[in-house]
Amino acid sequence: MTHNHPETQERRTGSSTWWTPRRTKMAGLCGFAGGLGSLGVISPLIGHTGAEIGLGAVSLLYPVWHLLLAVALLAADAKYGSRYGRSGRTVSLFLALSLLCYAALTLVLLMIRTVPGDVLLFGVLTGGLYMAIRLFGSCYGIVLWQRADSDRRTRADRLTAALFAISFPAVFVLGLLTQFGFPSELIDSPFYLAFIALSYTLWTNDTDASQANSGENL
Repeated sequence: MTHNHPETQERRTGSSTWWTPRRTKMAGLCGFAGGLGSLGVISPLIGHTGAEIGLGAVSLLYPVWHLLLAVALLAADAKYGSRYGRSGRTVSLFLALSLLCYAALTLVLLMIRTVPGDVLLFGVLTGGLYMAIRLFGSCYGIVLWQRADSDRRTRADRLTAALFAISFPAVFVLGLLTQFGFPSELIDSPFYLAFIALSYTLWTNDTDASQANSGENL
């Protein structure tokens, strides 16, 4: 039995109402664009920490991709958040905020790279956020796995959950394999593939969030 505070219940209802099926599908497209752009276009060109960003129009898309990923995450949280509880929503919030901060910092880094000291400072900050994003991503994957394991009414989300869950350890495992010829631009592939898989569920699942909550408060 779940007891929800009235203000929390109202906030969830409002969020679910705003994320209509059409808007959720659009958020899915955002996640596709952000994931595919980061995986197939940006990562091979500019490095995976943000500290190696070069100049040019392509580099300016780097923070845009992360904004799009944050949009997809917010839509997913509105759809699934009531099922994985307050702790899961907290993890999702920290992941979304990390993505937004990372986008903002990389944009600043692009604008001030003419000042070496500031570039070093913001490079360190973006590197720290890079790791934080993967850590929160792994925590979010664990949350999604638990939801998929306990709720058999949903589609099989285990692939999405597993890809998120391995995002943080993959940095170290795949990073080590780069010493043996593994492409360094693929270190982030589990994280971006996780967003692509999550976006697929947003695009294909038309079930309204209110239906997902129908059996929650008994």
